[in-house]
Amino acid sequence: MILAKLPDGMNFLGLYGTFALCGIGFTMSLFIGSLAFEATGVNLLFDGRLGIIIGALLSGIVGFVVLRLSLRGDR
Repeated sequence: MILAKLPDGMNFLGLYGTFALCGIGFTMSLFIGSLAFEATGVNLLFDGRLGIIIGALLSGIVGFVVLRLSLRGDR
């Protein structure tokens, strides 16, 4: 049973690359949330912020590479 099909010109690799880029928005929302509750005085927030920024960078890099490979296959 097929619930939906991909649009013409779209493949699963491009869909995965889009999902990877969505990780940037998710991690940045965590980063802004950590800035909002900065007054707690806990020093572990720096480690969390560093992890969030690294996660956003990795998500962007993975999304870029996967989408680049996906578009290269269409040529």
